[in-house]
Amino acid sequence: MKRDLVRGGGVGLVVGAFVGCPVSRLYLKDVDSYTVLPLLVMAVAAAVPFGVLLGVWLRITRPLRGALLAVVLLVVLKNAVDLVVPSPSPRLAFAGFVVLAIVSCAGGAVLAGTAALMPRVVAAVVVCGCVVTTATVEQQRTEAFERRLRADTVASYEKSLPLAVPEVVPGRVLVQVWTIGDDVLALDYARGQRSEADVFVRISAGGDPEKACAEWERDFGSCRPATADRWFTKKGANGRQVLFAKVDGRLVEVDSAVLGPDEALVVAGGLRAVSAEYLVDFELPRDGWRRVIVNQ
Repeated sequence: MKRDLVRGGGVGLVVGAFVGCPVSRLYLKDVDSYTVLPLLVMAVAAAVPFGVLLGVWLRITRPLRGALLAVVLLVVLKNAVDLVVPSPSPRLAFAGFVVLAIVSCAGGAVLAGTAALMPRVVAAVVVCGCVVTTATVEQQRTEAFERRLRADTVASYEKSLPLAVPEVVPGRVLVQVWTIGDDVLALDYARGQRSEADVFVRISAGGDPEKACAEWERDFGSCRPATADRWFTKKGANGRQVLFAKVDGRLVEVDSAVLGPDEALVVAGGLRAVSAEYLVDFELPRDGWRRVIVNQ
C-alpha cells in the first residue's frame, strides 16, 4: 500500500504539473476561455494514457484502474475547491491543481491496489462529502449571485428611471419590464401572463410629445393632435398606432396595434408611482431571472 501511495503520488506530480499549466490559464484576468480550452482538452487527452504508462513503468499494482479512480477523485475534489475558492490567482490555481492531482493519483493507486475494506469506505465517505459540499456551496453562491444581481438592478432603476406605471391598461396585465438606454422604462402588457405582449408603454423622465411624434413620421404617418399634450401617429398597413402624451411631467408612449384611440388615451390618462423593488420583483420567478431584463 505504501509503495502504491508514493508511486501514485509521483504520477500525480508529473500529470498535475502537465495539466495544471493550461488549467491555471483559465484563471487569468480577461482570458478568452475558448483559446485555452482546446489546449486543456489536448493536455487531458494526453495525460490520461501517459499517466497509465507512467504507472506501469513505476509498477503500480493496477495502473489502469488506479488511473480511472484518480480521474474521478480529481474531478470531485477540483469542483469542491472551485466552489470554496472561486477566483484564485493563476499561480495558486496551478499549485492547488498539482496538490489535488497528487492526492487523487495516490488515492486512486492505493484504492486500486488494496483489498482492504476500510480505505475504500474512507474514500467513499470523502467523495460523498465533497459532492454534498459542492452542492451546498453552489446553491449558496447562486443565491448570493441573485441577491447581488437584484440589488444592482434596483440601484440602476433608482438612479435614472421614472418609477411609474400607467394606472390602467384596459384588459391587460404587465408581463415584462426592461429599459431602453439608461433613462427610458419599457413596460410590456398582454391579456394574461402567458400571452404574447401586444401593448407597449415607454416612459421617459421628460420630453415633448409633439417632437417625439415627429420623429416617427417617416415610418408611420403624419402626426395629429388628440387632446392637449396628446399626439397620435398611425401606420395604416397594420393599424399600429403610437400615442405620445405628457403625463405628470413625463413623456409616455403607448404603442399598440390592438388598442383604439380611446383606449390608448385611457392608458395615458395617469401614472401611479411604484418602487424600484416593485419593477424588479414584479416578473421575477422564484427559480431565477427570466423576465426582468436590464439593457445598459
